[in-house]
Amino acid sequence: MRADETLIQERDHAATLAGALDTTPGVDAWQAAVTQREEAQIYLIGEREESRRVVTDERVSVTLHNLHAPHASAEGAGQALGATSFTMPANALEDRAALAARLRDGALMASLTDNQPFALPGQPREGYPEVEAADPELAGDMTLALERAAQQLRTALERSSGVRMSGAELFATRARETLRTSAGVNAAQDSTAVFLDLVLLAGEGLQTAEFHVELRRRRLRDLYFERTVAAYGAFALHALNAVAPSSWRGPVIVSGEAAAQLFNPLLFQASPFVAHSSAQLKSQRMSRFTPGELVTPEPPRGDTLTLVSDPTRPWGTRTAAFDMEGLPAKRVTLIEDGVFRNYWADARYASYVGVAPTGEIGNLAVRTGTTPLRALRGTPAGPVYEVVSFSFFNPDAITGDFSAEIRLGYRHDASGVTPIKGGALVGNLFAAFGDARFSAEPYTDGTYYGPAAIRFGDLAIAGE
Repeated sequence: MRADETLIQERDHAATLAGALDTTPGVDAWQAAVTQREEAQIYLIGEREESRRVVTDERVSVTLHNLHAPHASAEGAGQALGATSFTMPANALEDRAALAARLRDGALMASLTDNQPFALPGQPREGYPEVEAADPELAGDMTLALERAAQQLRTALERSSGVRMSGAELFATRARETLRTSAGVNAAQDSTAVFLDLVLLAGEGLQTAEFHVELRRRRLRDLYFERTVAAYGAFALHALNAVAPSSWRGPVIVSGEAAAQLFNPLLFQASPFVAHSSAQLKSQRMSRFTPGELVTPEPPRGDTLTLVSDPTRPWGTRTAAFDMEGLPAKRVTLIEDGVFRNYWADARYASYVGVAPTGEIGNLAVRTGTTPLRALRGTPAGPVYEVVSFSFFNPDAITGDFSAEIRLGYRHDASGVTPIKGGALVGNLFAAFGDARFSAEPYTDGTYYGPAAIRFGDLAIAGE
């Protein structure tokens, strides 16, 4: 799919909105995106289908910019640029008088904000890159595709010993986004998304443990039902006999989904490494990163971090041909061998900082190491703790500090492997990566592509 191809059947909404924006007094620049979505949903209780539905939606997202004299100081020179954003259903465009009033109100709101002016990017001369973000399996009847997926899930459960399904939700979405801007951008892109919400149970009666699974991918095939049920089913079984960890300070491994959350936390807020790599934090004089300097407080004693933003990666959940300003997708090396290299930046903050705009943050690729996971778990000098799942991981994006409850983990020592749950892993991400070793084995959650495990030399567990 090429995002800059002529639309097969362009709806009038984008053109209607563009015309209204161009004629609204006080709107000096604008961005408008029309998104058409169709979603199929199947709900399972146990292994029985409880309900299904198909949902369609078409929405419009608008950002208005107003150029005006600054309000903050009578002595201020030049002009200020204000902006406001809002979203509304596409059918709201049918009432032209109400739309005109909404846009006038938006222009007024934008005129109350003083920001440094910048220019929106135009249509790129070379066009937009080809990206793979639309699953061919979802091009036809999505409900039928979900039925096949639900059966694959049931088959995987039949082959799994000791666990059963409490319930599950399977969603499949396809979307077309059309973007137009006052700078001349006129582009469209198609995408799909799939979502699995699954609760697995192990044990009976009072001795029951559950494990909650949430997977977001671009393609149905990437849900890997056999592998998913086997891995998370084992976690549910291990949780039955898990014990609370003792307080500990020393080597700790973070693996699987927990490793991914170090770079892609829950609720989609920016991780400390992503936040400090942004031109926005640089412009606000809050970024701790300087090009050419280390991203850790001390020189690394283990493997060095290489972090790349890649919105062109096939089937990534952040794969897109362009962002909401119309900037083409671009692969950017943020950190290389532990040294900060480049900021990621939209047009606004690129202008403020004086760097080339890269567009929004994309899929996050972390270079793997050379040490097998089995070797990382080795315990020649004592026990090693491993965390495979956090109850919630929400680090402070500015300081890098975190304290995250352990939903499930393991203690590796000379006596074997003991499941643990409870307590909290405590530390600082910037300091922790000064003494880290990365596994050779890879892992992905659809957004993070990197080592399946990272062993830190010195972290704390607050336990009993």
